[in-house]
Amino acid sequence: MKIHVLHCGYIRVSESVPYGNSIDLKNTARQLTAPDKNRITLPVCAFLIEHPKGLILVDTGWCREISPRGVYDPQAVRKVLPPHLAALFHPYLPEGMAIHEQLAAMGIRPEDLDCVLLTHLDADHVAGLRHVNKAKRIILPEDEYFWSCRTVYKTRQPWSLWHDQPIERLYYRGSPLGPNRWAIDLFGDESIRLVNVPGHTDGQAAIIVRSGGRFVLLAADAAYSPRNWQESITPGFGFAREWQLKSLKWIAEMAADPGCAAVLCSHDPELAPGVNDL
Repeated sequence: MKIHVLHCGYIRVSESVPYGNSIDLKNTARQLTAPDKNRITLPVCAFLIEHPKGLILVDTGWCREISPRGVYDPQAVRKVLPPHLAALFHPYLPEGMAIHEQLAAMGIRPEDLDCVLLTHLDADHVAGLRHVNKAKRIILPEDEYFWSCRTVYKTRQPWSLWHDQPIERLYYRGSPLGPNRWAIDLFGDESIRLVNVPGHTDGQAAIIVRSGGRFVLLAADAAYSPRNWQESITPGFGFAREWQLKSLKWIAEMAADPGCAAVLCSHDPELAPGVNDL
């Protein structure tokens, strides 16, 4: 199998977003009002898996409408995102980086995708869904679809980006995997499993891609980079730090497994576009 790392845009955020340890009013104000000179640039990654059972896309990045000319455009951003998310993310999407543009460059049409897996409903993970909604299947855990978006996490999950899309909802089941032992075995052969890693949202899924005795873990936003689990620093835009720490502990255990080929985080500034063989 091959796993393609695709940068589908960028965010310019306060450093307390990836390494803030918790969220409170003071931290939130700092994140929303940080001047550009105090912001860091992080990628917004999607992952294309070449699997024996087809092409599987994990997350979708930003949509082209958020950055029509390929640069940060505050007016365009506010047409897609509510004001607080526009202030938080300062997103931009260089030309050729929208998910459908990158797939086209690889000779892949949206309808060629056998499955789109959504790790969670945050705007930077689902905005590009409109570009690939002709995929054969679009899958999201039911706990994320029904529950997270109706609780405190709805502040990051504008329904307009995903609620009218043809999303298939699957239930987590008991599993030996994950901080709370919930997972979805997509094909029933343990080659692709969605593992619940709560804290950033209740229903968030990490993805384990396994081939033989080796696996790659796609950590979604449970960790922004290895620093999170190596130093037990929780990302600063979650609402359940206890569960974030449990998820980080599990990721650390998986990263230490001899069969782990890589742990890939959706916003790791050191994660360059490229191909990982498994």
